[in-house]
Amino acid sequence: MKRTMMILTALVMSSVMWAQNVFTVVYATSDDGFVNVRKRPSTSAPVISKVWMFSHGLGNGVLRGQSGNWSKVSVGNATGWAYTKYLGTLNWYKNDGRPRLVANKTQTPIFVESMEDGSKHPLFTTVPKGTIIADDFTEDGGYYMLMTAHDNLFIRKSDAIIVGR
Repeated sequence: MKRTMMILTALVMSSVMWAQNVFTVVYATSDDGFVNVRKRPSTSAPVISKVWMFSHGLGNGVLRGQSGNWSKVSVGNATGWAYTKYLGTLNWYKNDGRPRLVANKTQTPIFVESMEDGSKHPLFTTVPKGTIIADDFTEDGGYYMLMTAHDNLFIRKSDAIIVGR
């Protein structure tokens, strides 16, 4: 009975999180520095991309769902399956009642901080309209800036709205 209640509670909590469009970054925790993203949830399925180690506060993928021991993830333009045991996650939405940054356009682009080679704001990922992106953000010119442990993510102001002010 106790185990059933714990499982039910976990399912309800996860469904509430997904209903709120939590934007969850994924990163590898494996010893070799990456996790393969496969076409299907099977070790024999073709590798279509990789999720890299936690780097400068970010992963390089977005969690889309889970099934058994596998997680559905998007990395760039590829969406596939990675073994959950070797993934870490970081949620961008804490729901603590403060203003929230919400995607305002279909497939809102989110950019990463400028790189050392001088390139500006490489595309990190896109999120669907209505996705709650973050509670913690500041304004930076024509962008809203989300802070991670070491890097920043940028969303064009025209692509997002703030709710709860």
